[in-house]
Amino acid sequence: MQPPSQTSLLRRLAGVWRARSSPPRLPNASATPAVVGAPPTSFAPRVTLAASAEENGLAIMLGDLVRQNLEAKPKKKVDFAALDGRVAIVADDADVSLTLVFEKRGPAGDSSSMPAPTLTIHDGIEGIPDVTIRGPSEAILALSNMPLATPMGLPLPSPGDGDGLKTVRELARLMREGKLHFYGMLLHMPLVMKLTRVMSVNG
Repeated sequence: MQPPSQTSLLRRLAGVWRARSSPPRLPNASATPAVVGAPPTSFAPRVTLAASAEENGLAIMLGDLVRQNLEAKPKKKVDFAALDGRVAIVADDADVSLTLVFEKRGPAGDSSSMPAPTLTIHDGIEGIPDVTIRGPSEAILALSNMPLATPMGLPLPSPGDGDGLKTVRELARLMREGKLHFYGMLLHMPLVMKLTRVMSVNG
């Protein structure tokens, strides 16, 4: 049974994602179907849960979020295919953590001739993360709502985007107050930028 703090976080996440994204939830641990006529994004990326994460509600919902984003906006597959590394996410006030393991050439031992880019989500901290995102649950919510209106897909709001400006200001406030941390970000900026574009329901 999930702790009340984690249950509250998941309810808030579900509310935000239902309001911002339309695709239905896909079956757990299944690949997003290939999109016809959209090269170079026609491959079928794999998003799976490790056995350890099957009871981690946040891991389940983040997996669904990534699948939905890739299905609704195939151009995000370009960033997904380029991701290679480990990102840990820790929501302090919800007592939950997970690790996103991206493998652009597929998992070790994959003998297929054209291995698909893969995301495997683990419970807790798995291995040595390249980047660790640590903060309150409200920061986790904000990451899925980052504006991506600039031509380069940078997390900046467009003029007149009140919601986007509010999100950026909230994240800046949390970082300024020392409540939100991106450990390893300066050494792995491309990884963080691509992850932001894949996770955000915008763009």
